[in-house]
Formats: sequence, C-alpha cells, structure tokens
Amino acid sequence: MKTAFIFGLGYVGLRLAQALAKKGWQIRGTTRTPSKLKGKIGVDWEILPFVADSPLANPKRVFADVDVIISTINAIGGSDLVLDLHGKDLENFSGWAGYVSATSVYPDMPDSVCYEDTPVAPATARGKARVLAESRWQNQLGAEIFRTAGIYGPGRSPFDALRDGTARIIEQEGQMFNRIHVDDICRIINAAIDQPRLARIINLADQKPAPQGDVVRHAAALIGVAPPVPQNLEDANLSAMAQSFYVSRRRVGSRVIKPELGLDLLYPDYETGLASILAAEQ
Repeated sequence: MKTAFIFGLGYVGLRLAQALAKKGWQIRGTTRTPSKLKGKIGVDWEILPFVADSPLANPKRVFADVDVIISTINAIGGSDLVLDLHGKDLENFSGWAGYVSATSVYPDMPDSVCYEDTPVAPATARGKARVLAESRWQNQLGAEIFRTAGIYGPGRSPFDALRDGTARIIEQEGQMFNRIHVDDICRIINAAIDQPRLARIINLADQKPAPQGDVVRHAAALIGVAPPVPQNLEDANLSAMAQSFYVSRRRVGSRVIKPELGLDLLYPDYETGLASILAAEQ
C-alpha cells in the first residue's frame, strides 16, 4: 500500500486525497482545523493540525514510509510554511514531491499564451512569493510544479454566490484569465504521479480564458436569476489581493497535459464545467 502525505487538506487537497484513497492509497495530511473534515475522510486516515509557527510534533514518524508528498499550502507571509518548518526533516526524502502553485507567476499576456516554458515575471507580491516557493521545492525535492488557474467546482462556483446574493461582476478593461475544475486538477496530479518527471512544470488551465463577468452572467442564465449589476474596479472597495485578481490579463495553456500525460480535460471551458456542477446539484 502506498502512502501520500498531503500538506493542506483544503478544497483541492481533500479531493485529491479522496481520489488517491479510491486507488488504495493510505492518506496522511494536515489541516488548520481537523474538526472541519469530520465525515469527509476515511477512518484510517491520519490527520494532523498544522499552522504557522507550529511544526508537526513527530516529523520522523509521520514522514516515514511516505511515497508521495504534496503541498497545496499558499506561500504565507511571502514564504513557504512547509519548508520553513520541515525543510531539514525532508532533506533525505527520495519519493515523488509536488507543489501546487498558481498562474500568477506569469506576466500579463493578453495577446499571446503563457506556456510552461514562458519565463516567470509576477507583477504581484503573491506571485513573487509563489516563484520563490516553487524554486525551493524544485531545488530541494525535485518537485513537480502545478501552476493552477482560477479553481472552481462543486461548492466553489458562481452558483453559490448568486444564490446567497453575494455575487459581483467587476469590470476592468482587458481583464482575462483561465479557470480549472477541481476534478481536472486531481486527474492531472494523479497522472503526473504515475508518469513522473523530475521538477516538471505543468499549467493547469482550461482552454477558454474569459472575463469574470462572462462567467457570472452565464451561471446566472443557467439557474434563471438576474446577474448582478456590473461595478467598476475603482468602485468595488476590494482588498489589494482581490484587486490583483481583477486586473489580470493573462491567457494560459499547457504543452504537457496532452502530449506527456495523455489527458484531455473533462471540462475544457467554463460552460461545460458549470453545467456539470449544476447537474450534480440537481
């Protein structure tokens, strides 16, 4: 039986763990709040609390006999929490490692496409922290890097915000970005584990970049509600982090998913992804 250790059993990490468990893997992982995973995990999973400035109590034991280590934890405070606290404990790790990053490491490229070999040039502090974290994971563990676009799926889609009245359409000229369904993320990481390549970079993005407002309007039409009235970015009163999302003008593609892993996306555009979420809800 193979064992996976997943740092960050959140929206992506939990679904990835569930997918691996279905293949017979043993799961160990971390979360800030173990109580939130009640009823969502296998009875034999080992779940450990993990927060900033609080390393794992017995790293030698919990990393023993682990075949795969994956981190979905963001670069907190501009640095990678996992390697800050456990870099020395993982110095001799010889299994497969993966780090879930983001497409914010790329520059804005509204008129061309960012592929895996596009030089990184992040415009935000968040993107710069991601670049540093990627480098650390690659240099120390030979980790494969998964640069994800905007993540969505069941429980994290425009439908939820439209139904509870919190949906917004914030318009910024030229704004453009890709998305990726959580199920496709899990499929791609699974395939990379089965077909590894040291320090490989994989862009996880759909094939239809679009402004945020197009997606919200399409979702509203699917459930028969009126879309929110658009706002200008200047009037939206957003945090600096949220503003950085809405000024993105980036198109992302992959030259790895199909050629190397042999995968077609289940949801190559937001229309198919949203239709699937709605069908599952119904």
